[in-house]
Amino acid sequence: MKMYQKPLMLLSVGLLLCGSLQAQKAKKTIVSSDTVYVKNNEMPNAGYFLPAPPDTASMDFVDDMIQWQWGKTQRNTPRGKQADRESPWEPYIMESVMSQCLGLDTICAEKTPALARFLKRAYNTGNKSTAAAKALYMRTRPFVQMGEDTWATYDTDFLRTNGSYPSGHTSLGWGTALAFAEMWPELQDTILRRGFQFGENRIITGAHYQSDVTAGYLCAAAAVARAHQHPEYLQDIEAARAEYRKLKGLPANYDPAAKAGLPMGVKILNAPVDTTSYRYEGDLFRYWKAKSLCYGHRRKLAVQNADLSDEYLMSIFGKAMGIKLTKDGTPAITELIQVVFKRSRSAAKALKDVYFRKRPYVQLGDATPIPEWEDYSRTSSSYASAHANLGWCLALVLAEVAPEWQDEVLRIGYNYGYDRVIVGYHWASDVDAGRLLACGVVARLHADSSFRELVKKARAEYVKIGSK
Repeated sequence: MKMYQKPLMLLSVGLLLCGSLQAQKAKKTIVSSDTVYVKNNEMPNAGYFLPAPPDTASMDFVDDMIQWQWGKTQRNTPRGKQADRESPWEPYIMESVMSQCLGLDTICAEKTPALARFLKRAYNTGNKSTAAAKALYMRTRPFVQMGEDTWATYDTDFLRTNGSYPSGHTSLGWGTALAFAEMWPELQDTILRRGFQFGENRIITGAHYQSDVTAGYLCAAAAVARAHQHPEYLQDIEAARAEYRKLKGLPANYDPAAKAGLPMGVKILNAPVDTTSYRYEGDLFRYWKAKSLCYGHRRKLAVQNADLSDEYLMSIFGKAMGIKLTKDGTPAITELIQVVFKRSRSAAKALKDVYFRKRPYVQLGDATPIPEWEDYSRTSSSYASAHANLGWCLALVLAEVAPEWQDEVLRIGYNYGYDRVIVGYHWASDVDAGRLLACGVVARLHADSSFRELVKKARAEYVKIGSK
């Protein structure tokens, strides 16, 4: 079968010495082709694999409004001050954040050239990942929608004519965090938590809605997945590791992945929403919106997507990749899927073991279109969604195996998670959390040379079969 390209908290003194003060002009960074890992024509198209942003008449918009109000309550707190400090659209902000995470005085070109180069390119790659969807939707930003001025010190009126969905600040921050978590997985939880907060900052400043930020995380993860197809990314990550070892006085053969387990969602994400939370109504409204789809064309697909078997996963992702996946015909891709499945489920279970949240159908006394699952699932936590975690993990990894069809693969992975809201087995915030945890899981997997070799073999197998 032929393969076809698918159409479609403070700044350190060290940073000041590196000359970062001039960046406080807060002009948008100009990104040239030699400072990114993924070219424009290679970048995953979030306008295709993500849904359109909620409009003001949508039930999904209730959650956006609730989170906008929450953000305003944070402005006169230490958290709000952090959001303000980190609002400039310049790499020196992430240099400060990552230096704190890594326990360094500074990251800058003069003193840490390998780390600075890696950071800048990861930052710019994340930044570019939202461009297609921003241009497609040109969503009005919250502060404009509400008739307000920009709140953060370094936000400017430029934002008024720049689309709100997805959040570019979120994608550049989360993209940098994912790259650095892969570079030094011993500190992945700290790094990913700060990357997560970097996105939340934009809700606090009023520059973005929650749905913009959630989409920004996913755009960044898709872009970093594609970056793995480029030798320069792997070369830069090795150079950054070597430099960090030297800075910390570690042996040249020290492996930061040797003792690092999977990322711990409890340290990275916020606690789940409960019935006393201000955000509970947002989950309720999103539940009712999804429930309406259960009586329409999505019902059959949503029920089918409850299937976790290897055969089913290979069937849906194989179609997205343009080939037939089977255990005998595609053993390398099958093995890769099984490894991702195992690690994904472990990460989701660890988070479920910490938090028990009732599932929507239990909380609301509803029946589901999958009655055979109901009794068992009553005693299984809704947070975070293991299905959403698995679907997005597989989508990120298989998009790397089949970059020619990355948008279709990512769309399948996204819908695999959302279908859990449609059938009433997860709240929307559980699904969001599952996908975010998946981003970290995939970063951790790539820190192992054995996993990278599996991906390489799967890619070679895909190219060989697809060329027939």
